[in-house]
Amino acid sequence: MAILVLLALVVGYRLFLGWVDDQMTPDALPGDEVEFSIVEGWTTNDVVASLGDAGVVDNPAMFRQWMRCPSAIRWLIDCESGIDYSFQAGDYILREHLGFEAVVARLDEGPIPEEVIRVTVPEGLTVEQTVQRLLREMPLFEEDELRAALVSDRLRWEHGSTEHRERAVEGLLFGDTYQLDEATVADELGLLLRMHQQFRRVVEQLDLVARSAEVGLTPYEAVILASLIEEEALLDGDRPKISRVIHNRLAANWRLGIDASSRYAAGKTAGEPMTSEDLAVVSLWNTRVVAGLPPTPIAAPGRASMEAALAPVPGSWMYYVRTDEGGVSGAHTFAVTASEFESARRVCVEKDLGCG
Repeated sequence: MAILVLLALVVGYRLFLGWVDDQMTPDALPGDEVEFSIVEGWTTNDVVASLGDAGVVDNPAMFRQWMRCPSAIRWLIDCESGIDYSFQAGDYILREHLGFEAVVARLDEGPIPEEVIRVTVPEGLTVEQTVQRLLREMPLFEEDELRAALVSDRLRWEHGSTEHRERAVEGLLFGDTYQLDEATVADELGLLLRMHQQFRRVVEQLDLVARSAEVGLTPYEAVILASLIEEEALLDGDRPKISRVIHNRLAANWRLGIDASSRYAAGKTAGEPMTSEDLAVVSLWNTRVVAGLPPTPIAAPGRASMEAALAPVPGSWMYYVRTDEGGVSGAHTFAVTASEFESARRVCVEKDLGCG
């Protein structure tokens, strides 16, 4: 009985330590963007409470103890004592579910300037779509200057393509919200460099270079695969499964048969109707025609799609098709056999979900 009690205590202690670590540094990827304001005159306790209400910090009470770092809990919480935390009043752009150190680091940068222009480039855009969006959102940008900036060697990635220079930056400009002040509001190359630097930062955070080798891909192939996932998935939960189908098809030397690649090869964007000629267009980017991955990404993948490319869930699926399974709009059905796929495809056709 004593041994059982001891084992239970040890297991419980380890679970408790794991829970504490998860509160300080959540395992989940940062969530949605949060506009956060610190009001003049707020105490540190006011800031902490508001961070909890906004969902930036998952456990505000523990965050406050982490900042205080009393000697009695240093054995439990990895914190630094003697730091006087104070934050400037103003507006900040944060994200949900950040770790304690990440929150403090962002707040220490100070609030965003009052005179600032924010431009949002969604994930999943092609370079051409990005150009059109920036020209629409940034009135001081010149199209010639923007297109000239796209071929700058400063936007090259050491793992990227050297054979398709005209598409060398496809997938390497990270979709996010960027802030520009008066000094940068007309700097086309400057913004593109920030987007590329953010791509590199995410690649480093995900340890993409090392992890891509673990799944049998080069770093660039991992980004290409992630771009396919980005364009195909409508729900985050489907991304790792779609990734598995792509990995399985590559391993079996099947054509990937991904409609999004055919759309890209035909020069069409999401929502435009596709013809049988579009689906059969002869192009290195059309995975209905050519085996293997396209030679470049077909869009700019987000963080979730990159993670899915590196961590496909286990499964024997070889097919997927949108069926709004379980009544969930955008959900796919995943199939192992051709007959299972055809059954699911009929559902897609009956629901008029774009299966032809």
